[in-house]
Amino acid sequence: MRFKKLTLIATSLSIAGLGSLNLAQAATEIRVAYGNQPGEPVDVAVKEWAENVEQDSDGELTLSAFPASQLGSETDVMEQARFGSPIITITAYSNFMSSVPDLSVLDAPYLADSFDDKLKVFDSEWFAEQSQKVEEAGYHIVIPNTVYGTRHLLSREPATTPEELDGVKIRVQNSPMYVEAMRSMGATPTPMSLGDVYPALAQGMVDGVENPTPVLFGGKFHEVVKHLNLTGHMNTVAPFVTGKAFWNQLSEENRQILTETGQDMATHLRELVEKESDVALQELKDAGVEVHEVDTQPFRERAAEQVPAAFPQWSDGLYEQVRQIING
Repeated sequence: MRFKKLTLIATSLSIAGLGSLNLAQAATEIRVAYGNQPGEPVDVAVKEWAENVEQDSDGELTLSAFPASQLGSETDVMEQARFGSPIITITAYSNFMSSVPDLSVLDAPYLADSFDDKLKVFDSEWFAEQSQKVEEAGYHIVIPNTVYGTRHLLSREPATTPEELDGVKIRVQNSPMYVEAMRSMGATPTPMSLGDVYPALAQGMVDGVENPTPVLFGGKFHEVVKHLNLTGHMNTVAPFVTGKAFWNQLSEENRQILTETGQDMATHLRELVEKESDVALQELKDAGVEVHEVDTQPFRERAAEQVPAAFPQWSDGLYEQVRQIING
């Protein structure tokens, strides 16, 4: 009898243990990768997103933040996601150039005058069609409309005209659109990871870097170069993306949690970006950076002429079609 009791207890404990193990296995950890530094708006928003996801999923989903390109370059992380890794990353629409080329137009310089204008495109039939092509390419856009910031140019010398940018090496992300954007503005684009920019500036490998002011200040690039040119060449809206294979493994409920909390995150991130852009601009001034107002018309004219011609893989009339959706 005693042996049977012990056996029953042991069996019960084993079943309980298996239950605990199954609960532990049910929790899914998703790594969220981005190049921004800790404390920048993207980092703050992602960490709050992680709290909301864990709460709404009762711990079934967890998001782990990996700032400062810890998991590799944008290209590397996108590939990891496509091959099924549990990763969500913020990227640029122009990084879809090889798989869904028309989407890259959303990163074209001087496409929209404001974020409110640009966000119209995400409710359009055109964007719905492009999103389906993204799925066919092996990705899934979790959050399409994340306001990343208005991009300006921080440089070693003033660069307020295309002529002043002639021969000036400007770091850009490794994307054909960003390369062409800087080229159309008159500069010599130099692709590299954001994490490599500071030493490249210090060693004279590049003469400047373009990004929103919170990113420029967060990267401490102003310690090396001291001229901020308010080119406002892109009102950047960026997607958070994962791989289609991983997305399809998640339950419908968990996909909904990620999407809904992600939209809340995007709303809060825009508030942070707008607030921090003003704060960072003042911080750059306080750090001794000279700020230059820019007549953007010469840059706009060059971009409208040169950028569409640089991408023969685009659909006919794409640039004007998307401008019409945004500004019409």
